[in-house]
Amino acid sequence: MLRHALVTGASSGLGRELVRQLVLDRGMTVLATARRLDRLESLAAGLPEGRVVVVDGDLADPEFRARLWERADAFPGGIDLLVNNAGLGHYDDFAEQDPEDLRRVIEVNLMALMDLTQKAVRAMRGRGSGQIVQVSSVLGFVGLPYAAAYVASKHAVNGLVKCLRYELRGTGVRVWAACPGRTESEFTAVAIGPVASSSPGPKGEPTAKVVRGIVRGLDRRGGFLMPTATARAVVALAHWLPGPFDWAMGRWSRGVFGREIRRARPGFNPPSLP
Repeated sequence: MLRHALVTGASSGLGRELVRQLVLDRGMTVLATARRLDRLESLAAGLPEGRVVVVDGDLADPEFRARLWERADAFPGGIDLLVNNAGLGHYDDFAEQDPEDLRRVIEVNLMALMDLTQKAVRAMRGRGSGQIVQVSSVLGFVGLPYAAAYVASKHAVNGLVKCLRYELRGTGVRVWAACPGRTESEFTAVAIGPVASSSPGPKGEPTAKVVRGIVRGLDRRGGFLMPTATARAVVALAHWLPGPFDWAMGRWSRGVFGREIRRARPGFNPPSLP
């Protein structure tokens, strides 16, 4: 039985909705973390009293991660569910990206995730039960220009899940990845720029719909879950029709997606952009 959860990146988007659905639909108590305390407090205020505990901080800081896990481990019986949802993107021409931007993406998307996963595995394996959900992406299976650091981090997360499934077999601990496609959230606007919110490009699937698919995955087996039909179609097409998929993705991403970035940042003009 899943009673206590830790959800990272809980101030907006998928993370915020995950907290809501875990509390309201699954009756769980959730430790919610993100950098923006006001967002966390407003989330907790809208849910039954005492069901959401908030801790604000920066997951890029290893010391904060240690304090966060101490708080999580203080729940009676410990944490039954870890949802590594926090993620950053910074869309740009890879050759010109600031190394600090690259490092921060990898620190939050991969190093923080691996750190919390290690801590959770040690605790859960000792108890013989628990789940760890890595919120990855369909971009953990395919490529996307101008998103190299983000895509590389999601491929690494998927690789981690594949390895841990072997290591944890028979322990009672389940590790799996939820791999949504583009979702309605602040993520794109942050990764590209504020103009992205008014872009004519695809807006993404409703957050509540994506999260319902992820929460249903708590009752299923399998290493990778595409929570919507669109996400499943993207991964299936990439697997079964790699040539046509690569052609279509190349045309869309360099055209629609590339121009979307340029609208947000007029100085963005890599040689490959039409």
